[in-house]
Amino acid sequence: MKNFLSLSLLLAFLLTGCFDFQKNLPQGPWLGVIRIDSAVSDMDLPFNMVYEKNIEIEAMYVLNAGETIAITEIDRVGDSVYMKFPVFVSEIACQFRHDSLVGRYYPKGIAAGTSYAFYAVPGVEERFPWFDEEPMADVTGRWQFIENPGTPDSGMMVGEFQQEGSRVTGTILNPTGDYRFLEGKVSGNQFMLSAIDGAHTLILTAEISPDGNLGQGKFMGSLGWKSKWRAIRDEEASIPRGDQLIRLKPDAEPFNFSFPDINGDTISLTDAGFKNKVVIVQAVGTWCPNCLDEAVFYRDIYTEYKDQGLEIIALSFEDKTFEASVPKMKRFQEQTGASYPFLYAGPRGRESIRTVLYPFEGTMAFPTTLFIDKKGKIRKVETGFSGPGTGEHFDRYVDETRGLIEEMLREE
Repeated sequence: MKNFLSLSLLLAFLLTGCFDFQKNLPQGPWLGVIRIDSAVSDMDLPFNMVYEKNIEIEAMYVLNAGETIAITEIDRVGDSVYMKFPVFVSEIACQFRHDSLVGRYYPKGIAAGTSYAFYAVPGVEERFPWFDEEPMADVTGRWQFIENPGTPDSGMMVGEFQQEGSRVTGTILNPTGDYRFLEGKVSGNQFMLSAIDGAHTLILTAEISPDGNLGQGKFMGSLGWKSKWRAIRDEEASIPRGDQLIRLKPDAEPFNFSFPDINGDTISLTDAGFKNKVVIVQAVGTWCPNCLDEAVFYRDIYTEYKDQGLEIIALSFEDKTFEASVPKMKRFQEQTGASYPFLYAGPRGRESIRTVLYPFEGTMAFPTTLFIDKKGKIRKVETGFSGPGTGEHFDRYVDETRGLIEEMLREE
């Protein structure tokens, strides 16, 4: 394994260096690194970026397996650079040092205060460059993923990975969604994956045991979101479907709501505009990465079917006040391109979603989605969303959802 500068040593080197803030950032590949926990050096989170600047655009592209995120909100103040992720409110604030960048990553925006150490160096294409041994195993396949094994917090998920050479891509599926686009490598007997998308900051590491399973696993998503894990290769591993986790109560009252949209106008499910229409109701949050994937999917569904009688309403659970939530809702709606109404449904949390979705029982995660036919009958409800990072699972969801929508639209 090559010796690669640790974050602490590299930060010290960069901070003491000179800089020329008049010049442009080097174009081409960059390696970004975030240290979520300042006390844990072996879980530094690397991610790939590509910087491009021409007459038409300046962008830092963040790459996660099959996903490309274009950061185009880039501001310069003296020697400082501020980069704001699209859709969400996360930001990077950094300075030039020795042709590199050093600063902080703010997962909830600079105003929120919480931040992690960040640096980025140009010209590095490897995601985990400090590991360069030949892989001792191929992890391609399906895995039973056990989080916090042997504890009351233990939970089952499914890992699906593809390996080409040393490079690994894939995702982790849990009953209420997925970890989206993960990328990493196998080096010797070391397994590692990471991702950053403006909502998630995820790193997973493990050792490949002699029997081919994954052990000594560590996961970190934030200072408060950490776990241990192990995984067993199992092509039959499965998790419950989203429509098996939530159900309509047997004695449920008719479902209705009245909430303000981003303009302050009250919208209710009983409004005349929804009469004799097929209606999809989403419980979402602009802070939720799976809600991003769902919004992009339903943006296209709405465009395709709205003239045939489809309506979509997003009930958005955000900050404690309408005023604080509206800018985030506007940003989410504009940047996803979702043209259907977003309503402020209250603060985020389990109590809020259960109060609003009062006719239902079971698991209620974000997103949770209701399908209502032209007669006002709830035909299906499901919680969670497996997005495009899940491959065939997403493809199956697309086919099933289109089939249900078209069936309800054909009905009188």
